Amino acid sequence: MEMAESITLDLEQSFGDLNECVLVTNPDRVIVYANTALARLLRVEPAELAGAMTKQFFADPAQFEEVGELYRSPEDPRPRKKAYAFEVIRSDGTTTSVEVISAPIFDAANNLSGYLFVVRDISERKALEKRLSDVALTLEDALEAISEGFAIYDCDDRLIICNDNYRDIYEHSTAAIVPGSRFEDILRFGLTRDQYNTGGLSKDEWLEQRLVKHREADGSVIEQNLADGRWLRISETRTRSGGTAGIRADITELKEARARAESAYKNLSLMADNVSASITEIDTDGVCVFINKTGCEWFDGSPEELIGTSLRDRLPWKEREVLLPIFRQALQGQKVASEVSLNFPDGVRRECHLDCNPRVNDQGGVDGLVVLVNDITDRKKTERTLAELYAITSTRELGHEEKIAEILRLGCEHFELPFGIISDIAEDRYTLAYTHCPADELVSGVTFPLGDTYCALTLKANEPLATVNAAQSEFAEHPCYKLFELETYIGAPLIVDGVPYGTINFSAPSPRKRDFTAADIQIVRQFADWIGHEIARQRDHQALMDAKINLERVASIDDLTQILNRRAFLERANTEIQRFRRSKQPFTAVMLDIDNFKQINDQFGHAAGDEVLVKFSRSISNALRAVDVFGRVGGEEFCLILHETQENEALLVCERLRRTILTDCQMEDVDQTITCSMGLAVAAREDIEFSTLMQKADTALYQAKTSGRNKCIVFGSEPAQTPD
Repeated sequence: MEMAESITLDLEQSFGDLNECVLVTNPDRVIVYANTALARLLRVEPAELAGAMTKQFFADPAQFEEVGELYRSPEDPRPRKKAYAFEVIRSDGTTTSVEVISAPIFDAANNLSGYLFVVRDISERKALEKRLSDVALTLEDALEAISEGFAIYDCDDRLIICNDNYRDIYEHSTAAIVPGSRFEDILRFGLTRDQYNTGGLSKDEWLEQRLVKHREADGSVIEQNLADGRWLRISETRTRSGGTAGIRADITELKEARARAESAYKNLSLMADNVSASITEIDTDGVCVFINKTGCEWFDGSPEELIGTSLRDRLPWKEREVLLPIFRQALQGQKVASEVSLNFPDGVRRECHLDCNPRVNDQGGVDGLVVLVNDITDRKKTERTLAELYAITSTRELGHEEKIAEILRLGCEHFELPFGIISDIAEDRYTLAYTHCPADELVSGVTFPLGDTYCALTLKANEPLATVNAAQSEFAEHPCYKLFELETYIGAPLIVDGVPYGTINFSAPSPRKRDFTAADIQIVRQFADWIGHEIARQRDHQALMDAKINLERVASIDDLTQILNRRAFLERANTEIQRFRRSKQPFTAVMLDIDNFKQINDQFGHAAGDEVLVKFSRSISNALRAVDVFGRVGGEEFCLILHETQENEALLVCERLRRTILTDCQMEDVDQTITCSMGLAVAAREDIEFSTLMQKADTALYQAKTSGRNKCIVFGSEPAQTPD
C-alpha cells in the first residue's frame, strides 16, 4: 500500500502540473494515475479516476476493444500507431474528441507493468477541420456558380483549383488543366494545339509576353484573343500566400458590340467632322463630352484638351452671359434656337445660329445638351453688304466718283481688308484709278508694270481670284509678293462695254483668318460688274454731256466770230436784267457797229469783210472781263453787257475798246481805217425787258454814227468830239 502511494506521489510530482493530460494504467487499462488536466477534460475529480476502467470513457466501446488489441502483446514487433483519435464521454454526458499517444511501462525485470497515455483535446481542431471542409465545399460550389472561368495557382505556379467554366473556356487544354499542373505547361499545351491567336508573334514570343503579365498579377485587365475568334478578359491578382488568382470572362459579344459601337461612333464622328458647323455635347454641368473637328478649330484645341472642360468658360464673360439663359431653358427640356454673336478662342468673331437640343433619358430627365452652332457670318455680312450696295447704287445723293469711293469702302469693310483699288490697265501699265486705304498710303494716278501685280493673274484667269495666305500658295512665286509682300488678295476683272478696263481688288499685308467663301467671290464679282456698268454709264453720260455742250455751242455760238449769236446773247441779256431787278446791281448795255463796213465788203470783198469781223470780235473778247457778255446781233452789229458798271465806268471801258480797235484791227489788204461806233445805255428801274435797254443803246449808237462815227455816246447825252 505504501509502495502504491509512493508511486502515485512520484507520478503527481512528475505530471501533476502539466497542461497535457496524462494517464497511467495497469496492463488491464485500469487507471492508476490521472493528472489534474485529464480530470478537467473529463470533468471529474482526480480521486474518482483512480481504479476506474478506461473503457467507461469511450463513446464507442468498439473502439476500446480495437485499441486494446495493440496492447495484448506489448512485445509484438508490428508497429503501432503513435497517435490515434476517438470520442470520449465526460462525466456530464457530453463528448469530446481526443488524440492519444501511448507507451508501455516495464518493471526492472522487463515485465509489462502498465501504460502511459498522453491525451490531447482535439475538439477545436476537429471543428476547424470541419469548418475548413465546409468552406472548401462552399468554395467549390461558389466557383461552379461563377459564370466566368476562375482558377487559383499556388506560389510555385501550380494549379490548386479551378471551376468547370475555366476548363470549358480552354477546351483544347482540358487534359492539362488538373491540380498540380504548372501554368506555363498549361499554356504550352494550348499553344501546341493552336488554341491562341498569337497576333503574328511566334509561339515563344507570345508565351513570354503572357508569362510576364501573369507574373505581374497586378490586377490589370488583359484581353486575350483565342484562335476560334473568342475574346477573353483576364484579371489576375496575388493571393496572400504568394499564389495567383485569376478570372477569365468571355467578352466576345462585348467586343463585337464595342466594335459595332466604335464603327458607328467613327461614322458619326466622320459625318460630324465633315460638317462645317460646330457640334458639341455637354453634360448638365456644362462639361464637354464630345466635340467635332470644326468645334476644335473654333475653340482652338484638340479633343483631348477640350473634352472634360467647360467650353463656355473659354468665351468672354459677355458671351457667357448671353448663353446662360439659353442653356438653362434647354436644360428644362426645351429645344432652343437663337442667333448670337460670339468671340471664339481662335480669335474670330462669328455671327452664329445656335440650336440647343436636350438629350432626354428614359425617365424624361435631361442628361445633357447637344449644341449645334452654324456660322452665319458670311450670310449676314453678305445680306448687309448687298443691302448697302443697293443703297449706294440707287441713291441720287451721290455722284459717280462718290459712289465708286463708297463701293471701295464697303468692299474693305466686307472683306476686312485695309486696301481697296480700282485699276486702269493700258497695255502693260497698271494705274491706280481709285483707291481706299486707312492712311492715304495709295495715291491715285501712280503707275506700276502690270506684271508686278496680282491683277495680271486675275486678268489672265478672266475671273475672280483670291488667296488668304499667299506665302502658302502659288502667289508666293509672283513678283507682287516679293515686292509688296501682300498675303491676302481678292480681285476681279473690270469689263467696260465688253472691253477689259482693269480690276477691282482688295488686299492686306497679313494673312486673313477666314477663308474667302463662294459668297465673297460673288460679292467681288458684283462689285466689278457694277463698277464696269458705272464707268460705262459715266462714259455715256460724259459723251452725252459733250454732245449737249457741242449742240449748245452750235446753237449759241456764231460760226464766223466764235462769240455768242443773237439768240444766245439775248438769253444771257434777259438773265442779267432779271438779276438786276433782284439785286439792283447796275450794268451797262453797249451797241457796237463797225464803221463803213458795207464799203469794205464792196471794195475788198466779203472775205476781207469776214476777216475784219473775226479780228474785231477777237480784239473785243480779249479785252473784256470773264463776267462781261459779248455777242453778234447783226451783220456788223455787236452788243456788249458790262457787268456792275455805271455810266462813267462803262464809258471809260468803251473808250479803251475803241482805241484797241484802232490799233489791233487794221489790215494790210484793206486800204481803209477800221473803226467802230458805240452806244451806251445804263440799266434803269423802268427797264423791265432787255429789249428796251437795247433800244436805248441802239439810239445812242445812231447818234454816234450820225455825228461822225468812231465815237462812244451814252444814251441821253450830247455827242462829244472824238479826240482821235
